[in-house]
Amino acid sequence: MVRRKLGLYLMGAAAVCMIAGCSANEEQRRCETLGAGIGALAGAGIATAVILTTKNHGSHEGTYFAWGIPAGLAGGGLIGGTIGHFMCPPAPPPPPAPPPPPPPPPPPPPPPPPEKLILRGVHFDFDKSNIRPQDAAVLDEAAETLKSHPNVTVNVNGYCDAIGTVRYNLRLSERRANAVVSYLADHGVAEGRMSPHGYGKTNFVATNKTAEGRAQNRRVELVPNQ
Repeated sequence: MVRRKLGLYLMGAAAVCMIAGCSANEEQRRCETLGAGIGALAGAGIATAVILTTKNHGSHEGTYFAWGIPAGLAGGGLIGGTIGHFMCPPAPPPPPAPPPPPPPPPPPPPPPPPEKLILRGVHFDFDKSNIRPQDAAVLDEAAETLKSHPNVTVNVNGYCDAIGTVRYNLRLSERRANAVVSYLADHGVAEGRMSPHGYGKTNFVATNKTAEGRAQNRRVELVPNQ
């Protein structure tokens, strides 16, 4: 008898724990536990009232109390817990996952390489520093290029062939450089952007043993500062 009564109590307690354990949140568990407790008390009370109001128990009254109250306790707890489970608010939905971070912006493109200006030079007749007519078009092109790049300055370097003394050729190369500066200034290039230099008979670009080689060495080169 004692074992059966204990089994009924344990069944009621297990039902309450099972319902509460299946809850999705703490609020539902509290509601189910409260409902199960109220239901268990109500079930036990109802069982007691039914037994007391029922007549003609005879010698079985103790048996009715021994079985009725635990059964009411277990049944009421189960019913109350179930009602509490469905009356409590459901678990809130999980928050949405945060959006993935945006991809990093692409690196900026590298700056364009600076434009390299190449200006053609001019040549001179032997022992002369005047601009030849056939070289005017070359200098006209150089003037237009420099005017389209107003921030560029240029070195105007004059040279000679190997004939003559060092001192004479140094002065001759300076006159050739100044002649080119004057021509470009007359065609719209600010004179302050040009630096004339005379290097005499140095930095040969061809042999001085032939007339053609010496003609190539008698020159003025335009070297932009970039």
